[in-house]
Amino acid sequence: MKNILIISFDLIREGESDKSLSAASLLAFLRNDERYGAEFFVHHLPINVLKFGDRLSEIGSFLSVFNFEEFDAIAISCHVWSEHLTNPLIAKLREAGFRKKIILGGPQISCPNHLVENYPDCQIFIIGYAEQSLLNAILCSEMADFPLFLKNGFDFKSVPSVYTTREIEVADNQKMVRLETKRGCPYRCSFCAHRDLESNRVFNCTGDKVFEELSIFKAKSVRKINVIDPVFNMGQNYLDILREMRRINLSSEISLQTRFENIRGRDGEAFLNLCGALNVHLEFGVQTVVEDEYKAVNRLNNVRKIKSLMRRLNDRDISYEISLIYGLPNQTFDSFRRSVDFVRRNGCDNVVAFPLMLLKGTELYAERRKWNFKERRLGKFGIPVVVGSNSFGEDEWYRMKDLAERLNPSARI
Repeated sequence: MKNILIISFDLIREGESDKSLSAASLLAFLRNDERYGAEFFVHHLPINVLKFGDRLSEIGSFLSVFNFEEFDAIAISCHVWSEHLTNPLIAKLREAGFRKKIILGGPQISCPNHLVENYPDCQIFIIGYAEQSLLNAILCSEMADFPLFLKNGFDFKSVPSVYTTREIEVADNQKMVRLETKRGCPYRCSFCAHRDLESNRVFNCTGDKVFEELSIFKAKSVRKINVIDPVFNMGQNYLDILREMRRINLSSEISLQTRFENIRGRDGEAFLNLCGALNVHLEFGVQTVVEDEYKAVNRLNNVRKIKSLMRRLNDRDISYEISLIYGLPNQTFDSFRRSVDFVRRNGCDNVVAFPLMLLKGTELYAERRKWNFKERRLGKFGIPVVVGSNSFGEDEWYRMKDLAERLNPSARI
């Protein structure tokens, strides 16, 4: 029987479950396979980077409890916040005696270019959603020609609930849980890695699965449900989910990532009515209201409609926030301030702004020379952010950063 170790780098805050939703989804899928326990077995080592940061020496103490000769493969999650740890961790695994295959997956592996160059001691790369590909990687022959690049098909309906399978245990009165009702995004914002970069499809979770999870959250009196869908208010099922929340008298705060342009017609009116009847907080990723900027990143905005809908949200007293990005192509400090002023002037006091990051696999990452982007590694995790371009220098970027942090001091890199 093959023994597999999954090492996940997670961002777990106080009051949350000690296992990330992404890692739990992989474990639920693998442990639900009929061959689990007979042909393979999976162990999980979660590493909370909020606790350890870049102190790999402390992470090494976790590794010391394992006998690596027992493992046939080790799979590691690769995120922008843990990029600086991936190769050093692989080196530590090799030092500890592990000689078999390394599997890498996650958002940082979404772009197939230069993977072997960037991760020279990896044998299998998983590109895209990992559930089925990781199973195939586990079961693949030791005689396979490495490196392998796996981009297997994905059926969201085959992934069991992380909550009903108890991969994630929900405590009474838990501070926050995450809920996934769909995966992927049909829009083509050039800075965003949420969409399925291979097919641009959106995969919907079954209604029964979501309803069962909502009943668990209701029974456990969960205080906040953070719906992680890139865009909640699209497709066929989002109103049914809100109606079910209303039917069971869910009192939890419900955080939804939404788009202004999808609030239209009869469905838009129903959406606002349901939001008003629930304890909902809406998050709108507007990014910018300046035409030269939103066209450059393919995030078209109807500024007149945004203004009208902000007025309706204010009139209904629906909680919402608007997020912006600074460091965009064609942006200057003055144009960034225009976006900030627009949001405030139209009645939104809850505005946050984040620095532009060039995420691997995105169109903007491929266009970095076109815009003459200059990056610098900043913050606790050394995440590379854009600090200069054709339209602004580093001094001007720091002025934008200062304005952003005065809007919301907790929204830091």
